[in-house]
Amino acid sequence: MRRHCRIENGFTLIELLVVISIIGILAALLLAVLSKAKAYAHSSTCKNHLHQMGLALQMYVDEHQNKFPYYRGFPDPAYNDVVGGDNTAYWSTRLLPYYPLKWTDPAYHCPGYKGAIKGSIRHRGGYSFPWGSYAYNAKGVKAGDWVLTNGLTLGLGGRIFLRSGARVTTASEGQIRVPSEMFAIGESRWRPREGSDGGYDCMQCGLLGNNRGVFSFDPARHGKNYNQLYCDGHVSAMSPSLLFNPTNTAAMWNYDHQPHAEFWPPF
Repeated sequence: MRRHCRIENGFTLIELLVVISIIGILAALLLAVLSKAKAYAHSSTCKNHLHQMGLALQMYVDEHQNKFPYYRGFPDPAYNDVVGGDNTAYWSTRLLPYYPLKWTDPAYHCPGYKGAIKGSIRHRGGYSFPWGSYAYNAKGVKAGDWVLTNGLTLGLGGRIFLRSGARVTTASEGQIRVPSEMFAIGESRWRPREGSDGGYDCMQCGLLGNNRGVFSFDPARHGKNYNQLYCDGHVSAMSPSLLFNPTNTAAMWNYDHQPHAEFWPPF
C-alpha cells in the first residue's frame, strides 16, 4: 500500500515577519531617497528663480544710473493695474519690467516655502510688509530701526524715508566693495512683531535665537541650506546658522565689506 504525503505550500509566521520587515526597510530607504530628490529639485528651482531675479536686478541697475532699488520707495501708479495699491512701492515691483512675475504669484516663490504669500496691505496703523519666500538685503547689518538715526544704510537700499523724515540713499554699483561676497536677494526669515500684520518675511542679519523671540527663521525648505543671490549674480546655498549669524557673515551684508559690529542687533 502506497502512502501519499501532502506537502503544504506557504510561509511560516516568522518568514512573513521577516519579509514584512525587509519591505519596511526598503520602503524607508526609498522614501529617504525620494525626499532627498524632491528637496534637490526644489533647491534647483529656487536657485533658478534667484538667478532670473539677479538678471532682472542687474538690468534695473543698468537703467537707473547704476543705483539699486529701494526696498520700499515711492508708489508707482503705472503698476496699479498689475499689483495694486501700496505694492507698487516695493523692490519686487521695480523688477517687473525685467522679471514679469507678480509677487503674489506662487510661481515667483521657492517651491519649498510653506508660509503665506501676500502683498502689502494698507491699514489704520500704516501698511503691512509683504510675505513670501524671498527678501531683499535692504539695510545690511543696520537692520533695526533703533540704529537708523540718519540716511546711511549699509545694504542696497531701505525705505526711501525713515520715521524721522530723513531721506535714505540707495547703494550704487560702484560702492559694492566685493560683489561676489555681498548678499542681494535671498530666502527669507520670519520676523514676528506686534500689530495687525503679526510680522513679516525679511532678509535680516541677526542671531537665530534669543530670549525675546524677536528673530526666527522658517523651517527647512529644501535640505538644510538657504539659497542666496549675490551682487555679482551668482547663487549659492548657506546654512541658516551661518547666514543669519553676524559673527560669521556680517561683512557679507554690507557694501563696504566690513562687519560693523557697532550696528549688530542688541541680543
